[in-house]
Amino acid sequence: MTAMSRATRRIVVAHLTDRGMSPADIASELGVSRDTVRRDLTAVPPPAPAAEPDPAPPVAAGLLLPEGKQLRQDLNILAAACRAQPEDVARFAIHQAAKSVRRRWRALAEARRHDESAELQAQ
Repeated sequence: MTAMSRATRRIVVAHLTDRGMSPADIASELGVSRDTVRRDLTAVPPPAPAAEPDPAPPVAAGLLLPEGKQLRQDLNILAAACRAQPEDVARFAIHQAAKSVRRRWRALAEARRHDESAELQAQ
């Protein structure tokens, strides 16, 4: 796995912990020590976001989110909960969604190959 910022790693560690992975498994998956995972899990969260936060900065170079109060609030809540910058949270969310779609596409392609193979064998 490529190096990631501490903030991004903490998001990933929190996500994998929520999915039931042990600190040892997370450490192995991310290529870090178990102590690093434990520190990430016990890190002090930043203070809660203000009631009416300033508009979020652009999420990534070339990527702008549509202006919306609810989207801005959601992004700031996730950033505070994950102890990360809004752009790291958005990057992680996009990565996870794309990973899920890729998995689904691979499963569909595999199912098609299996069906085609079964049809050829039946002939």
